[in-house]
Amino acid sequence: MKVLTPDTTVSEGPDRMMVEHHLSIVRLVLPKGFTIKRHRSSMTVTVVAIKGSVQFHTDDDVTTLVPGKAVVMQPGEFHWLEAPDEAGQVMVVHGVLAE
Repeated sequence: MKVLTPDTTVSEGPDRMMVEHHLSIVRLVLPKGFTIKRHRSSMTVTVVAIKGSVQFHTDDDVTTLVPGKAVVMQPGEFHWLEAPDEAGQVMVVHGVLAE
């Protein structure tokens, strides 16, 4: 078992809690007004809100993530995040899922 602890000094951007070949877990801190630009991943991406409110965008949709709400994307799907109204934090898991 691994216990992952957030780096409380991270006040903006990624807190890379674990990075391995086929799995990464990142706490992403978005201050009010902050945007993570449009990008995609070669892995499945799960984003779970843990604090505040974050706008999660795909080319076709916008979802407001609040604590406990999550989205799951397939590899290659473009997405971006922003915190236009208040600061927010999400946990982002990039992984290769077993079939």
